[in-house]
Amino acid sequence: MLALAVAACARVVDPLPGYTRASGEERAPLIRAIADYYTVRGRAFVLGDPAVLFAVYPKLAQGEDVRNGINLDASRVVLWREVDVTKVEHVLESHEPARIYVKGDRAVAFVHGTEMMQIRGGPSGGEFFTRIDLVNDADRWVVERTDEQMMAEPPPRTPVR
Repeated sequence: MLALAVAACARVVDPLPGYTRASGEERAPLIRAIADYYTVRGRAFVLGDPAVLFAVYPKLAQGEDVRNGINLDASRVVLWREVDVTKVEHVLESHEPARIYVKGDRAVAFVHGTEMMQIRGGPSGGEFFTRIDLVNDADRWVVERTDEQMMAEPPPRTPVR
C-alpha cells in the first residue's frame, strides 16, 4: 500500500515548474497589481471601450481565445456595452484567498472572486475564477495574460513558455 502511495506521488507533475508560493512580502505588490487591473477593466466596461484597458495592458489585446477563456477583455467589454454598465465592483478573494506563485520576474495568480455590475435594469454579476500571468517590468508588476475558467473547462493551466 505504501509503495502505491509513493508511486502516485512520483507521477504528480508540478503545474508551475520552478514557481514557488509568494511570500507575504512578494504577495502584497502582486495583489495591488491585480486590483489595479480589475479597476482599469471595470473602467473599460463602464466606458464600453476595451482600448482603455489595452492602453495600460497592451499584451491583453493579443491572443484572444474565446473558447478557452484567454484574454477575453475586448469581447467581454463589447458584449456588455449593449446593457449600459454604469458601475463595476470586484471582490477578488470572496471565494478563497488568491493563490500566487513567483519565479524571478514572472508571477501567476489564481483569483476566485466576485464581479458585480450595475447595468440598465438592475444589478448583474457573479463568480469568476481566473489565472492571471504577470511580469515585473521596471519594478512594477504588470498583467500580461488572463485565462478565465469557462464552463465545463478544467481550472486554468500553465502554458508552455
